Amino acid sequence: MDPLTHAAVGLTIAVLSGEPLAVSNPAVIACVAGAIIPDGDIVMQLKGDYAYLKNHRGMSHSIPMMFVYSGVITALLWLIFGVISLWNVFPLALLGCFSHIALDVTNSYGAQVLWPLSKKHITFDLLLVYDPMLIILCLINTLPYTRDIFPSYMTIPIFIGYLFLRRIMKKIAQDIAYENLSYKYKTVYFRIMPSMIGLIKWHFVLYTGKRKIIGEVNIFPRRFRIIDNKKDIDMDLYNIVMDTPIAMFFEKFTPLFHVECEKKEDNYEFEFIDLRYHISKDFLHHATAVINGDLEVVTSLFHPYTKTRNVQV
Repeated sequence: MDPLTHAAVGLTIAVLSGEPLAVSNPAVIACVAGAIIPDGDIVMQLKGDYAYLKNHRGMSHSIPMMFVYSGVITALLWLIFGVISLWNVFPLALLGCFSHIALDVTNSYGAQVLWPLSKKHITFDLLLVYDPMLIILCLINTLPYTRDIFPSYMTIPIFIGYLFLRRIMKKIAQDIAYENLSYKYKTVYFRIMPSMIGLIKWHFVLYTGKRKIIGEVNIFPRRFRIIDNKKDIDMDLYNIVMDTPIAMFFEKFTPLFHVECEKKEDNYEFEFIDLRYHISKDFLHHATAVINGDLEVVTSLFHPYTKTRNVQV
C-alpha cells in the first residue's frame, strides 16, 4: 500500500479507539506514525533504486520490528509532550504498525513478516496496491460530517466483509481461468492476483513445466484473454545466467519471473521479467544480463518501473 493509505488507516484506527481527533493528541500521532514508519526503509533510496527495492518490505516489515518501532515512537512522544498516557500511546502505535504489515500482505508484493525466521514474502493476493474501497472507508470515518452520521462500530465488519468479498471475487476469477485453461495446459503452478487497476479485473500466471501462460480475467462481465505465452529457455543457458548477480537479486525480488534469451553476435542477452504486475502492454519490472562466450558478465542492469531506467547491479 502507499503511505497515504497507511496514514489514513492509522488515523481511522485512532478514531475508532475513541481518541479525540486532534493534531496535538499524542495517541493519534502515535497511531498514524506507527502506520507509516515501516516504510521508513525508503531511506535506502539514498543508495539508489537497487538498494531500496532489494530491502523494501524486508526486515523493516517484520513482527519483531513492530515492537521496536512502537517503543521508539512512544519514547519520542514522551520527550516531546512530557506527560503522556503510555497505556494509550504504545498500544495505538503498535496497532498502527500492525495495520501496516496486515495491509501489505493483502497485495501481491507481500512482506517478510516472519523475519528472521523466514525471508519469504507472505502475500494473500486480495487487494489492489491502491485500493479505492479502503480509502473510502477511511474517509467516512475521519471526515467530520460523515463521521457523525456513520456508526463507527460498522467499520470493522464492513472491512472484513470487503476482504471476504475480494476472496469470493478471486475464486470466481480463478474458476473462469480454469474453465478456459484446464483442458489445454497441464498445471504445475498457478497464481491469480489483483490487477494493478480495476476492482473486477485479475491477472494470472500458469506454469506448465515448459512455458508460462499469462492472462487476464474480468469477472463482470465474464471475459478471459491470454496476454502472453512464454516458453522456457534452454536449461543450460538458464543455469548459466542464474549464477549472475542480477539473477540472484531478481530471484529474491520476485518469486514470479520469466527469463528470455537472445543470441547477439558473440554474446547472449538475457531479459528477466517480473510477471506480477502487468500494465497496458508490458510488465512493470525488468532486468538485463549480457554474457559473452567466455561466460563473463558484460552487462548487469535492473530496470525498475520502466525499461528506460538502468540500475547497475
